[in-house]
Amino acid sequence: MTNRKQHIAQTALQLFGEKGFEHTPTQLIAKEAGVSEALIFKHFGSKEQLLDFIIKNGYKRIIEQNRGWFEGRAPLEFVHSVIELPYKLVREEPHFWKLQSRLADSATAIKQHERFLQPVPALLRKAFEQLGYEDPAKESSLLLLLVEALWKIEVNKDDEQVREMLDFIKSKYQPRN
Repeated sequence: MTNRKQHIAQTALQLFGEKGFEHTPTQLIAKEAGVSEALIFKHFGSKEQLLDFIIKNGYKRIIEQNRGWFEGRAPLEFVHSVIELPYKLVREEPHFWKLQSRLADSATAIKQHERFLQPVPALLRKAFEQLGYEDPAKESSLLLLLVEALWKIEVNKDDEQVREMLDFIKSKYQPRN
């Protein structure tokens, strides 16, 4: 990928995260990136294709940066790492996650997010089984709901309460044997 293409995508990511996709014209992206609007269309074809590119590459980058995050962990450590991961991700990629939180109806964003999370529920269920929880499937669902809600709060306001709530949730998940 060319440096100009990367620069355009990074500029668009920041603008889409701050203003929203629908409120960010390609003219503004071109101006902020210091390129012509025609160059945006040359590289991406359309504003929608630029968004798809940003989403797909964002998840690809995040997966690469966090490869091995869950591997080789004991069950309780795994559960706690699932609780911590969204907080970590938002801190590392605030523009990407702000954009992701704004894209509730984007088919590409939904598909990529589901693909990203796909292995987690089964791994959580297994961890809760090993920890002796009565209903591992429901515990997994509950924890994923809590974590999903908290990253959306964190991405939209830097609130120390999120950090406190994550620590509180971690204190609730302990071995049940």
